[in-house]
Amino acid sequence: MTPTATERRNRTVVLLTGGTSGIGRAAARQLAARNVTVLITGRRRAKGEAALSEIQDAHPSGEGAFYRTDFAEQSDVRRLARDVQADFDRLDVLLNNAGTGQGERTLTNDGLELTFVVNFVAPFLLTNLLVPRLRESTPARVLSTVTVAQHDKAYDMREGDLSNLDAVATGESFELEQAYVNSKLALLLFTYELADRLAGTGVTAASVNPGLIGTTDITRNAPLGGTKVSHWIAALLARIAPLGPIETEATAGEMLVHHAMDQELPDGEAVYFDRWEQADPEPRATNQTLRDRLWTFTADLTGLTETGAMGKA
Repeated sequence: MTPTATERRNRTVVLLTGGTSGIGRAAARQLAARNVTVLITGRRRAKGEAALSEIQDAHPSGEGAFYRTDFAEQSDVRRLARDVQADFDRLDVLLNNAGTGQGERTLTNDGLELTFVVNFVAPFLLTNLLVPRLRESTPARVLSTVTVAQHDKAYDMREGDLSNLDAVATGESFELEQAYVNSKLALLLFTYELADRLAGTGVTAASVNPGLIGTTDITRNAPLGGTKVSHWIAALLARIAPLGPIETEATAGEMLVHHAMDQELPDGEAVYFDRWEQADPEPRATNQTLRDRLWTFTADLTGLTETGAMGKA
């Protein structure tokens, strides 16, 4: 049945970055099943249009859109924010899920390390640019996928080191696991600072570690060795029977949707979910000095001054 104009206006709108593969694609399908208007992003147009077609074939009454976006390019992120706000007069959930992991040091056109940019700088910029529309759509939510936790052996957030942000941003002494952990620790810190800055606005913030999936970009780009083999094994086990921190793409997608749509979140205080349950974050996530320093540093990288959540609430 074709939805009426009123039904379209009343539908929840979710922007899901990285929705063309993996847990993002699984989450997009599940959001569509809830009659949510699903907006997905990806770098490859053919892949994105295929994902959107798959969603629409499964849910003919559903609505959605694909935006080709390369998160390595700040101009693409800015265009995405402009296009979404031009196309939709509401945005209920921003789900920062796009991510990558590079096997070797790769620099963007801005001279910044690619993993740090895609996993953290781009979500920082996109979120701030979309905060005005989120505030107009309250209650609204920002949920970010951090994909590492204190218990992960290879990607332990306690091993993150953001003491030299210039070195992290440019990839000096690049090492795969360290770069990935640093980018996700930064995203976690951002989530806590964002929640604080948006206190009282009706926009809440949370982050989630969906567990070990085994089929992510970081696995594909990792050099052949222990890290890649361990993820291959995890992926195989997940297909047979999810166990412990191991999830299938489908169950991890369901997890993202649950935290994005069903969980109650406190105002002005970020929440960290370790898979399905709320948990204590890496202790540095609540360190105000580090949060302020990271925010100021990234605002300078992106040229943000008076937009989104730049000012303290």
